[in-house]
Amino acid sequence: MQSPYKNYIKQEVEGATKGKLVLLLYDGAIKFMRVAVKAIDEKNVQEAHNNIMKAQNIIYELMSTLNMDAGDISQNLLRLYDFMVWQLIEANKDKNKEKVESVIKLMSNLREAWREVIQKEEGAAAKPEQNTTEVRSVNFAG
Repeated sequence: MQSPYKNYIKQEVEGATKGKLVLLLYDGAIKFMRVAVKAIDEKNVQEAHNNIMKAQNIIYELMSTLNMDAGDISQNLLRLYDFMVWQLIEANKDKNKEKVESVIKLMSNLREAWREVIQKEEGAAAKPEQNTTEVRSVNFAG
């Protein structure tokens, strides 16, 4: 039997839009980096390493899902993700929590921008156009 938490996460992922999945990836990477910072503070080298690697893997996943035909934004995100991975590699070698924290800050800013885009899109999708009699259904599951 699955725990209620795991069941909730499973339902959240299965019902998520692409935009919400990106938010979940950002949340996961940020969580792992925060655990890594705590592990560095506690001198737990293996725990720090494992969590930095988990965050890197999420960033690699974000990189692999970029639509490179989308223009400058995808190129810029690719460079930013590449920089984040490099910072984490360097942080992992030296167990440098400041480098991990700088990536947390970058990722948090990206996450916030992404959240705003999703909210605007959901707001636009939820508002029926004026001067129309068409009835639209709204998918609240995402």
